[in-house]
Amino acid sequence: MTVNTKIQDKALMPEFTIDTVITDSGKEIPGIKRMYDIALAIKDSLMQWGGPGIGKSQAVQQWNQEKVEEYEARIKAGEKVKPWNPHVCDVRLSMKEPVDMVGVPIPSKDENGKTTTVWATPSMWPKDDGQYEGGVIHLDEMNQGQAAILNAAFQLIQDRALGEYKVPAGYIIIGSSNTSAYNSTVTDFSVPLSNRFSHFNIKPDFDSWLNYRMNNGGNLDVMQFLKTQDQSMLFDKKSMEAKVGSLSDAMYTDIVVTPRSWEVIEKVLELPDGNKSNGGFTIDEKQRYATGRLGLTLAAKLFTFLKDKSKYQDWHEILVEGKDFRDENSEQFWAVQMACMSAILNEKDDNTCRKYVLNFINATRKLKSAPYKIINVTQLARAKRLQGAFHIFNPMKDAKELIGLATTALRS
Repeated sequence: MTVNTKIQDKALMPEFTIDTVITDSGKEIPGIKRMYDIALAIKDSLMQWGGPGIGKSQAVQQWNQEKVEEYEARIKAGEKVKPWNPHVCDVRLSMKEPVDMVGVPIPSKDENGKTTTVWATPSMWPKDDGQYEGGVIHLDEMNQGQAAILNAAFQLIQDRALGEYKVPAGYIIIGSSNTSAYNSTVTDFSVPLSNRFSHFNIKPDFDSWLNYRMNNGGNLDVMQFLKTQDQSMLFDKKSMEAKVGSLSDAMYTDIVVTPRSWEVIEKVLELPDGNKSNGGFTIDEKQRYATGRLGLTLAAKLFTFLKDKSKYQDWHEILVEGKDFRDENSEQFWAVQMACMSAILNEKDDNTCRKYVLNFINATRKLKSAPYKIINVTQLARAKRLQGAFHIFNPMKDAKELIGLATTALRS
């Protein structure tokens, strides 16, 4: 199936089921609900795309109920947290006017009796009254909203405020839309609006759907029929494609990589390792979330690099043990060199910092590559940690190394 060239220029999104799926080999493939967990943990906004009727809105409601139950259990266990808001603020942008979002202007008199205009905040927005630990604002049918509505949504996401209204702390904003593959009458996101979201594609999955229906009163006859006859009938892709064209186009969206994208990735990587039961996230879950900011290809490159880092020399060998740089292969050298500089810059203890710098200097002098020597020397000279802090060095003991460093730079 050929993908439209214009579509193919866009970043490729990963496909997500609603719940985490365990394959026949026992491998866990994170579902979209785990991506909600990451977005909440790093205070990011999430945009989910997909076909009609596949459960995007229900996934938000299900996850919110799980959070309600989680916080009830934490309170019962004696933890000092507030309840989670049981009511999702569900706003369908296709049915809203700008005044519905911002509110209506009403006249008011100030303390001097002068008439001014204030905005009456719509009652649909959750109140910032400290009652809840957090909650969900769900902006549904986003790309079917008119341009003025999307501008209001942009302000809500960017500033977590809209006119007089401010989003309470602890709330997550989730957007949902059908892609243009299913609906040609949509409003394209501007680059700034698109870049405020991490983007994910939701696909129908029979096992995920069956698990939900089994636990929530689904009709047994329907479930048995689909299980024993043809599970693909859950979402009739053939009939859908006959009506709307290639659904492969739905895998591409306007992911825009900017410095803000990498700031989000930094937050993802800083999340604790582990799994849902211990409050952490697996490396696969982090990678799956990163695809929503970087696209599949760039995220795969990043995490391949991260997984290969175990092959690289540990900076402790150089700065703590006083060993030489083990490899001058460009990729590995830069990874180790940057780790060393980061350790020097972030070391608060003067004596330890001095040891790190002297060992780094000694390892630098033994490098074969003159450009690498110059870069190391230059970065040390520019290091904010060392500017105005030469008192950490011993003039008598360290002079030889410092002079040797300068000589190395001049010779190179």
